Amino acid sequence: MRHEAQVVINEVESEPLSDYVIDFLKQRKSEAPFLDFKWTMDISDSAFPEIAKDIFAFSNYGVGWLLLGWKEITNSQYSPVGLPDEYNVDQASLQEKFNSYVDEPIELLYREVKDAQGLRFAYIYIPPSHKILTPKKEGKYNKGNKERIVFKVDEVFYRRGTQSIHPSKQEEQIMKKRLEIENYRISLLSGDPDEINEEIYSNLFELKKLPQCVYFGTDKLGDKDSKKAFLKQNNVFPEWVFKFREWNGNIVTFENLQDSGNLYSGLVDSRTIKKESLDSWLKDADKARIIIDLLNRELRHHAISNIHLYYSLDRHKFFYSTDTERREESWQARYGKATRQVAAKMWTAQLNRDIYCHPAFFADFIRLGERIFLRIKPTFILTEDGKRVIAGAEEGTVITRLSYDKYNGNYLNTILFWIYKLGGGASINVNDYIEVDPTPVAAKMAYGILFDIPSSEFKLEIEEEPEELAISIDDNNGV
Repeated sequence: MRHEAQVVINEVESEPLSDYVIDFLKQRKSEAPFLDFKWTMDISDSAFPEIAKDIFAFSNYGVGWLLLGWKEITNSQYSPVGLPDEYNVDQASLQEKFNSYVDEPIELLYREVKDAQGLRFAYIYIPPSHKILTPKKEGKYNKGNKERIVFKVDEVFYRRGTQSIHPSKQEEQIMKKRLEIENYRISLLSGDPDEINEEIYSNLFELKKLPQCVYFGTDKLGDKDSKKAFLKQNNVFPEWVFKFREWNGNIVTFENLQDSGNLYSGLVDSRTIKKESLDSWLKDADKARIIIDLLNRELRHHAISNIHLYYSLDRHKFFYSTDTERREESWQARYGKATRQVAAKMWTAQLNRDIYCHPAFFADFIRLGERIFLRIKPTFILTEDGKRVIAGAEEGTVITRLSYDKYNGNYLNTILFWIYKLGGGASINVNDYIEVDPTPVAAKMAYGILFDIPSSEFKLEIEEEPEELAISIDDNNGV
């Protein structure tokens, strides 16, 4: 049996029954094409065909959840009341009963949770099928003296609104498109490669232009606090935007210390200033590490001062702050103009309160051989109020559930988004002496996947989808 290990909700990839997904689902009050509420679920032989019909429809639609412990209050609005104390569903029995209707079973996931009041709720995840899923035998049961046939052999069901029905011609085309996508993903993970050229992109961006020289001179202020006070008087603060490095009693920087008008020249004894070529420093292993550190400081200064990103000093992560419950940023994606959510208020069961979640990234320069690259690694940041970073053991569990190793189009798009914001859609230029190529380093292979789908087709529209829930199948350390 196979199931999709991840779902994507509001651009966050997570396990189908993770706390993050459940937090979103339980806030809904009405049913949808991907969601059905029930108080209890009868899986006895006399009632299960109705359940099986819904499972067929959800799987052909592309995804589905059954939520148990809800009652309809009024006008198709549901309220969480909890499962009866005596109610129990055995996951193995549920799986076994559905397997009896199909030749190629799908794996149904089941999870029970309790809320703060001790009420029990059950969540069942129906994964997308990898072919049109149809019954191999009739689904029938007796009601009174009459036999009721719920479905026949090879009958096709699909979700339309909140109903499990026969698909229209248009819905058949949607199913066909979805299956192409699902099978393409499988081929990436387990299929045999074809003898065609393939280009694999990385999260590395080559440094095209470096400073020609490095300046250094004797530190004349000495202690750290004196340097901080001096730079703050010149409107350079906090310290994580400083563009120099202390080394053997010297101040080292790419800034021109021989220019008396350069504020960093005030940190050194002018009689000791030296200028040396960058190449000579890169040939020395210890000095090369200083150069890499200076490059990282220059990038940090650029991201904070010019792009207005916030920076978590303890976590070394960049992110967008927000003064509202949700923030989006526009950018030029590979397939046209797009927007991306960069901050949002969310409820977390682990912390039992609202916090802000920010897609973030870690960035640093690394040296591979004689070449230097900027490396981008997507991650997340949690804040109290859209700005002040929070961290700890419990917060770490939230980030673990949110974090992901996206692959193919999703992962690449996230990296390209941050590169776009750092460079404004062009090369990343820091002052006039550092330039980073905005095109990711790629490797060419002689083997690839012949049947390919652009990532622009990796999303299907979901009917009646609410704006607040988008599903696709597939420290105060700031300035």
